[in-house]
Amino acid sequence: MFSKESFNRDLIQSFMLRQGPSPRLRDAILYALESPGKRLRPRLAHESAAGFGLPPAATSIFSRSIELVHLFSLVHDDLPALDDDDLRRGQPTLHRKFDEGTALLAGDELLQFAHETFSELMESVEPRSFRSALRMFHSAIGRDGMIGGQSLELETASEEMTLDSLIRIQTLKTGALFKAAVIIPALLAGASPSDPRVADAETFALAFGFAFQIADDLQDEEQDRHESEKNILGLMGREAAIGLALDRLTRAPRFESFSPAKELADFLESEKRRT
Repeated sequence: MFSKESFNRDLIQSFMLRQGPSPRLRDAILYALESPGKRLRPRLAHESAAGFGLPPAATSIFSRSIELVHLFSLVHDDLPALDDDDLRRGQPTLHRKFDEGTALLAGDELLQFAHETFSELMESVEPRSFRSALRMFHSAIGRDGMIGGQSLELETASEEMTLDSLIRIQTLKTGALFKAAVIIPALLAGASPSDPRVADAETFALAFGFAFQIADDLQDEEQDRHESEKNILGLMGREAAIGLALDRLTRAPRFESFSPAKELADFLESEKRRT
């Protein structure tokens, strides 16, 4: 069973073993690692790994690596050149706590740390499984995944944003890491990419990513932080968006296997009753 407290402790301990020469960079990275978060991606990874039979040691390594990628993305997304946010989860963003240069380098190091952590899997899984998982890890992060989605969002003006383009952006920017969190444990456990169970896991992950984005938009709406032109709620309508998210999520294969999916469905149901 996934323990957020144990995960956070292991994440920080693994970083403390790799400290570099810069105390300021170390403190900035620790600030990012200690920031409050739901740890959804590690939770999904643990539950997927249990279903596919991946040993606990390999599960722990991968879970840390996927969360480090997520933390890297948050640090860079908050920078003035992208979302220009001053607060995240009620705390100053890293570039506000330190400075832009330190935040940029901290994000770079978090991504480097993620790859370094992922490489430890070479010692615990079959070489073919490792190579297959590594290809997907790179794809989820890079131009065909999270970074590509962020770039599309940056270059798409609000007046040009359509529902289709927004869904494509969010599938890459947000959904790719959820997909990786669910499918990579299967690949590491030796499942073939053509295995029907992997296809089911992918369908679930895409539905979860879409529903998560709707929930995120709803929370931003509560805080009066949303941009309706770059928000599915604004383009599709609140009631229709919640209904579609719930339908896709609860009908997805393996929905019952993932506790974060049930929690997400409960939140959307509560928001539906408020509509």
